[in-house]
Amino acid sequence: MKYFFSSMAFVALLSCGTNDNTIEDPRPVDKEMYHFDFKSYQVTGTVLYKGAQRSTPDESFLNKYWALYQEPAWMKINLDMKNNSIKLVSESSTDFTYKFTISNDSVFINDNNSKPNYIGNFNKNTSTFTLKRTFRYIKKVPREDHDGMLITQNTLFGTTQYENIFGNIFTTHTEMTKTEDQVLWSNIEYYYKAL
Repeated sequence: MKYFFSSMAFVALLSCGTNDNTIEDPRPVDKEMYHFDFKSYQVTGTVLYKGAQRSTPDESFLNKYWALYQEPAWMKINLDMKNNSIKLVSESSTDFTYKFTISNDSVFINDNNSKPNYIGNFNKNTSTFTLKRTFRYIKKVPREDHDGMLITQNTLFGTTQYENIFGNIFTTHTEMTKTEDQVLWSNIEYYYKAL
């Protein structure tokens, strides 16, 4: 029995003596804060329905409706991973801070809406952020003499597709019976790189 305890103690010393690793988890620690600067943009799609006819105008067409699309409203983005907050930093107007969640690389903000709002993609490996913005313009001319003209124009986070622009003013493009009726949308990606 005396030899048994002696041999167990010797084995324990041998197994501990060759392991100089004092770190329990050798994976690198993720950054808690990312500071991104705007680098470039890309128009990823523009669609125009005029009457019921569909076209895909080139980028220069946007200047008629959205003169400042080439620069984002926010030149910097701060992503606080510890507190799950994203701050959109403007150099000329108001900054905005939102709580966010990430699913895969997609970033969703909570902006007092009933569901999270998709705003872009965060790539931890390349330390880049892609802010997705969409421009929407809808014009509905009067149907009767007593009707007024309706024009809406806005810029939102995320992307626009046929399915999420039709449904309110026009249910489908086939309801655009007047030649002056218009539905225009453009999706733009703003690329940011971490400092």
